[in-house]
Amino acid sequence: MSKKKKFQMPGSMVLLFFVLIFVAMLTWFIPVSVVTRSETGERIVHYNASFDADGNVVEGTGTQPAGLWDVFMAPIKGFAKGADVSASILVSGAFLAIINYVGAMDAGVGALLKRYNGKKLLAILMLMFALMSTVYGAWEEFPAYALVLIPLCIKAGYDVLTGFYVLFVAAVVGNMASVVNPYSTGVAVSAINNPELSLGTGILMRVVLFIVLYAVGTVLVIRYAEKVKKDPTSSVVYGMDVNDLMADHNEKELPELTARRKWSLAVFAIMVLIIIIGYIPWSAIPCGGQTMYEVVNYPQIWLNEHIPVLADLLGVNSFTWWGDWYFDEFTYMMLIGSVIVAMINRLSLQEFAREFIGGARGLVSITLVVSVSRGITLLMGSGTSGMSVTFVYWIRNMLSGVPVWLFAIAAVATYCVSALFIQGTSSTAGITMPILGAVAFTLFADSRIGSAGGQTLLISCFTLGLNFTASGLYPEATKMGVLELLNIPYPTYIRHVIRILLPLLLAGTTVLVVSPYIGLI
Repeated sequence: MSKKKKFQMPGSMVLLFFVLIFVAMLTWFIPVSVVTRSETGERIVHYNASFDADGNVVEGTGTQPAGLWDVFMAPIKGFAKGADVSASILVSGAFLAIINYVGAMDAGVGALLKRYNGKKLLAILMLMFALMSTVYGAWEEFPAYALVLIPLCIKAGYDVLTGFYVLFVAAVVGNMASVVNPYSTGVAVSAINNPELSLGTGILMRVVLFIVLYAVGTVLVIRYAEKVKKDPTSSVVYGMDVNDLMADHNEKELPELTARRKWSLAVFAIMVLIIIIGYIPWSAIPCGGQTMYEVVNYPQIWLNEHIPVLADLLGVNSFTWWGDWYFDEFTYMMLIGSVIVAMINRLSLQEFAREFIGGARGLVSITLVVSVSRGITLLMGSGTSGMSVTFVYWIRNMLSGVPVWLFAIAAVATYCVSALFIQGTSSTAGITMPILGAVAFTLFADSRIGSAGGQTLLISCFTLGLNFTASGLYPEATKMGVLELLNIPYPTYIRHVIRILLPLLLAGTTVLVVSPYIGLI
């Protein structure tokens, strides 16, 4: 008798193609609708209607069925529409590949381990790993750090779970906030497809969210670590035959932090800082009789007026002003960072090309996911026309009068549950954002935060709820691989980690609930 094949959850691409086909089928049954504005600026939804060639509303249009041509053309058009996001993903992957190739990140971790110990060490390491996750979605590379970090935690008087938490709780914190993470926040922005949104929209709220989550996570991990240090019998894994990796430990596993590697890390930090500065909405920050937008961009103005030759040489006239940055500028900084790091480490052209292309190649799958996600959005329609407006019309009627705080809680809960069935930020964003993004756009059009603010809130609800489950609880490959290596049963991990993750979820949800009322959005 042949053995029954175990059910396997389909990959992101397969799942998204199923959704694409399903959405195409829906176009045969669900009528299109449009949105117009009255003379007073009020949004009016015209159910079962469309625009003619002159932009006039035509009532009773009915459905606009999508055929095979539309289905297979949608990802192609989606690729073109999402080219800026795809470029940012590929080039950021290439930049990180260069950083890792020269050993800068590993050497930085090694230097921290040698210099600090105790609670300070745990706090610094968690901050470092959380920043790595919130900036560029670090995750798959963490098992390599576990091989060095966990033995050192054992030597310091902690247990294997402490070392595990330093890595993975920090990563969960960073991914839940996703301050400028192009693979999470960036993909969600792309899936919503609102030109008013960028990676910088809502960055203040996400920075506050990151600070709160990091503080809560670090306190809880250190509290557990110090408890174990004082009383080893209090360890969750006490008496279990766990693998502390001591037999395989070699203090020279991590490379030396040379001057070139120090400069490489400095470049990495500076690139990230510049990106964040570029995304901050300076125009919304008052400063005397003007805004910070004029203040932070004054150097460009001064340079143009006083040293025009230098301004032309630097390309100041083409420079995107601080506060107006989008994906193209993010990609630019990653590209420049790659070149500078290669020059610092004197990489040959062959080495640079190999690692740059290799790093980008590893993320091609994500760009394809983005393309299909955009294709789904195109079939659904825009925020003003298409089947998406019909969905919004129905859902808005059901959610009419729902306050912002309740919407935030419901959205977080939705994504906590959805992560049990849909794995991957890209696929989840592609499936849910076209609909929920349009709902948020309409629900909050006349509220204090506006349509873009509602969508910004939704994106953070998405990163918070999804990563609570997907990164923290779900038995995904990276986490399960390290647990298997340590001989820690998954149920044991779940029983204890929930005591850390639930306070993180509660703290994060609280930040999102109050953000619209205290001016963070």
